[in-house]
Amino acid sequence: MALTQVPNSMLSTGAPSWDASGNLTASANLTLSGTAARITGDFSNATVASRVSIQSSTTNGNTGIYAIPNGTATTAVFRASNNSDPTNASYFGLTAQSAEVRLDSGINGTGTYQPMTFYTNGSEQMRISTAGIVTGTAGNLMLVSGTAQASTSGTSVNFTSVIPTWAKRVTMAFNGVSTNGTNNLIVQLGTGGTATITGYVAQTTGIASSVGATSSSTVGFPSYSNLAAYAWSGIITFQLVSSNIWVGSGVLGNSASTPLTSMISGTVTLAGALDTIRVISSATGSPSDTFDAGSINIQWE
Repeated sequence: MALTQVPNSMLSTGAPSWDASGNLTASANLTLSGTAARITGDFSNATVASRVSIQSSTTNGNTGIYAIPNGTATTAVFRASNNSDPTNASYFGLTAQSAEVRLDSGINGTGTYQPMTFYTNGSEQMRISTAGIVTGTAGNLMLVSGTAQASTSGTSVNFTSVIPTWAKRVTMAFNGVSTNGTNNLIVQLGTGGTATITGYVAQTTGIASSVGATSSSTVGFPSYSNLAAYAWSGIITFQLVSSNIWVGSGVLGNSASTPLTSMISGTVTLAGALDTIRVISSATGSPSDTFDAGSINIQWE
């Protein structure tokens, strides 16, 4: 919809008027009738100062733009669309409601939901994915949980290619994990979907009634075990040091009848970014004993 300049002599008292420079002055509301009306102007001039802008008429005054509801309504919205026809488009919305204010990455029709990103210093510094995961340039800003895996059968429990490259810390939760053999539980980190089975400098100490036993390993992070009846519960945490160097530590306790605590610590340098973790029960680094109880899950941040 375009405004056509009308000579001031044809305007009634209080109606909009133009001065000699072509500026429009009005002391009443501007109402656009009909549908699909547009306010148009040069909003994209390469010279920023030449673009159409909204500015306070008060000399040296600040400019504040309001969208307000009518009557008893309680919602006002600003929306920016990524298509000239907003019928099927993505949009960014700023909404004020009676019970909340909202930043909204939404859609109309068949539009596609978009992640929300935050830029400063000329680049992206934070992102909220459409799955709700918040990441920043320094890494993830929230704890993300994987899917728990049952440790009730098979010779390995695998979290394959699920850990994102930005992860700086991974926590493993063991819930009553048991095998049918007497070998130590071994946690192996991996990259490219494959567990790394060499290069670990790791050890474990099992303590029962003040009597201890120690074991070391180069094939993974070991957790001391010498009875098939043991069922292990606890936490092991892995932390990125730098350049794919990971250190790990944790404590597992026997949740069956015999008190036993297993302390784990060590380090390994991977060939690439950590994306895989495998848990086995073995003396050699290859799967051997069979899991028969419990569950394991991982979280990363």
